[in-house]
Amino acid sequence: MASQSLMELKIVARSVLVACKNQLTVDEFWKRVIYVFGGPQKLQLKLFGYETPFDFLKSIPDIVQLEDPDDTNSVVNLVSSKLSRHMELLVLTNIIRPPKSKISQHSLLVPYRTQCAFIRIFYELYPKGLSISTFESDVLCIPIFQAYIDCVDILLSNLDHIFMKRGTEMICLHPELVYRLKKIIETNDKYTAMDICNIDDFSLGNKHDDQQISSGLEYPLFNILEEKIKSNIEELLNEIPGFISDRQLCNLYIDKFGSAFNHYTRWGFCRVSQMFSKLPELCCVHFSMNEVEIISSLKHTCNDYKNANVLEEANESGKCSIKAEEKYDNEPNENDGVLKKFLRSDPYLLTPLNYCFLEQEIKHSELKINNSLNVYVCGVYTNIIPTIICQSVDQYHEFQKLLTDMKNFYFLHETELVFDPTITMVKHTYAYCFDDCWFRGFVTDINLSEIKMMNIDNGLMHTILFDDIRLLHKKFSQLPAQSLTCNLHGIDSIKEDELLKIMGRKCTIYVVSTDQQNKSATVKIKFMDSVSDKYLNEEWIKSGIAEPDSDEE
Repeated sequence: MASQSLMELKIVARSVLVACKNQLTVDEFWKRVIYVFGGPQKLQLKLFGYETPFDFLKSIPDIVQLEDPDDTNSVVNLVSSKLSRHMELLVLTNIIRPPKSKISQHSLLVPYRTQCAFIRIFYELYPKGLSISTFESDVLCIPIFQAYIDCVDILLSNLDHIFMKRGTEMICLHPELVYRLKKIIETNDKYTAMDICNIDDFSLGNKHDDQQISSGLEYPLFNILEEKIKSNIEELLNEIPGFISDRQLCNLYIDKFGSAFNHYTRWGFCRVSQMFSKLPELCCVHFSMNEVEIISSLKHTCNDYKNANVLEEANESGKCSIKAEEKYDNEPNENDGVLKKFLRSDPYLLTPLNYCFLEQEIKHSELKINNSLNVYVCGVYTNIIPTIICQSVDQYHEFQKLLTDMKNFYFLHETELVFDPTITMVKHTYAYCFDDCWFRGFVTDINLSEIKMMNIDNGLMHTILFDDIRLLHKKFSQLPAQSLTCNLHGIDSIKEDELLKIMGRKCTIYVVSTDQQNKSATVKIKFMDSVSDKYLNEEWIKSGIAEPDSDEE
């Protein structure tokens, strides 16, 4: 199977070089190879025994010739062979991106960044407007807009807050929008019209490039949004005494202003909270365990909240935004672990290594013999030794705060903690996203497309994609792992159905013995609200639900 996959990789390497008319460097070549395979998680070069793309290219002299064999980013040339012509025919189907699906006429959602790109193109290149036919031929041919080539009428109807018609055949930017743009359009960190025209289809399909493109395109929503909408939002939020969920906000908006709040979809957002997170001047967005909450900025100081709960690293770095050049602020050290050595040259990671948790495990809560502890029972297992997975009740509030803070933090900074998925390490602790929440877990197994994680705080197992794992920020490693693995004292076996009855219950455990090596304990257990002094271990054995341990006296 491996040799067959390696042969496929060699075929693709030849295909890429045949398909590209211009010369490619090693980096440019490898980006296109990764694109063909569907992303870096689909192509793990180390499985074939190569550390770098450069090493791989040196091993196939029958296919490629490196212009400078000593330069790791040398120009790559194709070695001509009888296969070349054959590959030119194959590449027509193997390299071209599949055709885009037809856009629904009833649910067209133009992303906010794309709307900003339209605005910039018109502001800079067509300040007086242009005809609709020229719009189709000269603007919609730009790669970032090509998805809308077959639905021009619906597109213009959906963007009537940006474009206005002059007669029946001309469109231009709304004058009010042009006036608002004058204050923000000439910022140095934003793309010009020429930059937008040069964004190629490959970059739009590359997740890492795509994130950088969004940053270069998007202008502050507050400066672009219509004044009437801003004043309505501000008035509504100021009348509400506390937090409001994004689900409730639409209904309250209708009650107050008599019109539906559909502005978030019109501006290219899937949820109300996504739009409101772009309006820090008006409100703050918080994430609880069950819903997204919005509150007026006048009633809640966003900066104080961020300093306290979300951006504690600002105290160390002196700023909220993490810049890429801070990443390598420390010189390599001979004592660096394997993960740290790889991360020093990681092309994806944008956050300083000093802020990342790079050890294997987060410490566990210490269990001592003869101690009692109040816990939630999160999981039960009977396949080998009757075992329960518990979570401390005493640290419940600290744990819930951790989950909320992680959700807030990774909502703002998840792109800065992306790392090369090929260096994901088994038995290492990371942050991962599951059901729109962020958790702490360590990797138990890896295959070519998925990762198996064990949540270190409740013991549950999850299977996630490579896209959903991030490095854990150090501040989220301070709270000990909340899951406790406990064997049932005096019990050799027990009916699983009976043991499942204690799932989710608050219990008190009494520690009989500990196993420091396996980070587990042998315990007696009873319900917290039980009036009896007897432990369930004894009652289960007495009633025949459980078999006693033969070694127990």
